[in-house]
Amino acid sequence: MNSVTQTPQGNLRVLILATLAFATCFAGWALFSPLATYMKADFKLTSTSVGLLLAAPVLLGSIARVPIGVLTDKFGGRRVFSILLLFGFFPLFIAAFGKSYLFLLTCGFFFGIIGASFAVGVPQVSQWYPKEKQGLALGIYGVGNIGSALATFGAPFLAESIGWHKVFLIYSFPLLFMAFAYWFFVEDAPKPAGTKIPTFGDKMKVYKSSNLIWVFCLFYAMTFGFFVCFSLWLPSYLREFYGVTPIQAGSFTSVFVFVTTFARILGGYLSDIISGRRILIILSVVILCILIFLNLSVSFIIALMAFYLMGVCLGVGNGVIFKLVAEYFPKDTGAVGGMVGAAGGLGGFFLPIILGTLRDYTNNYSLGFIFVSLVCLMCLSFMEEKTLENMHKKSLSTVQG
Repeated sequence: MNSVTQTPQGNLRVLILATLAFATCFAGWALFSPLATYMKADFKLTSTSVGLLLAAPVLLGSIARVPIGVLTDKFGGRRVFSILLLFGFFPLFIAAFGKSYLFLLTCGFFFGIIGASFAVGVPQVSQWYPKEKQGLALGIYGVGNIGSALATFGAPFLAESIGWHKVFLIYSFPLLFMAFAYWFFVEDAPKPAGTKIPTFGDKMKVYKSSNLIWVFCLFYAMTFGFFVCFSLWLPSYLREFYGVTPIQAGSFTSVFVFVTTFARILGGYLSDIISGRRILIILSVVILCILIFLNLSVSFIIALMAFYLMGVCLGVGNGVIFKLVAEYFPKDTGAVGGMVGAAGGLGGFFLPIILGTLRDYTNNYSLGFIFVSLVCLMCLSFMEEKTLENMHKKSLSTVQG
């Protein structure tokens, strides 16, 4: 057998550089959030204006995952990731010279594209590893989410030291460095001889091929959406409900972020040896029980442990879902992963808004916990109807028939 047709057994250099590039992108993508206080004061912005400023990169980065994923399947991760990093450098660098709100909003819209980087690394990393190792590899790659924490913790410190404008300069140059490093030191996995480059029309057909795509979208909107939602919601909840200081609330929330992020590795590893469907069902039940439990009057320490346990469940779920994407859609991992990633990003955008609105109108957090509990129940209802395998086969037979 020609060696080119054999499944690659892994590539540690690609995995490390892809994870670093992903973390670099997420650090730049999340930069508006920790600097919003300074920009609001300097430009005398309203809360609505700040919200729009924060939303611009988040929305574009989420929606762009779909076309970026398709481009990765077509042209390969090395080209797409290198160009994405290089493109993101310029608006992030230029933002340092922003003298008006509109200027920063425009820069944020353009550098928001680097938030789509997750859709590049998933197909590229998965193609380098055999099926039995893809979960662990993708779980490690997902740790690149820690880039947002690097922005959250590093940016305020730098802003106090050198001014918030110069923070954009410091976070932009790693993008430029990684663009060249990725181009010169990363390669795409070899493809079988005679493989034809698919057209965009061919790649778009996958969205009609299986209902599994939309089930994965729903679950990732839950797991990643809950992660983003509680990362934003938890500081206010701990301050208002338990009376902790803002610094303490931030510290406790940072633990939640780190626990959830690194649990992706565990999720990927478990999905290599246990049925992904079974793991997702167990996780959904545990998360549902935790949400119901949090509606009771529990002590601060117990509530904190419950949130951390939920963080582990969410991180494991994030790792499992993308292992399943690579397993069921090996030839379209970029296109499907892009759609699933977009669903997670949009879940992370809309859920905090919904929960915040419920909090404003009811003056308590109970209805918010009930709402996210209903999302868990919705996910469970899909898993109980039929197995992932049967749903996938039925959908394919319908399309082919």
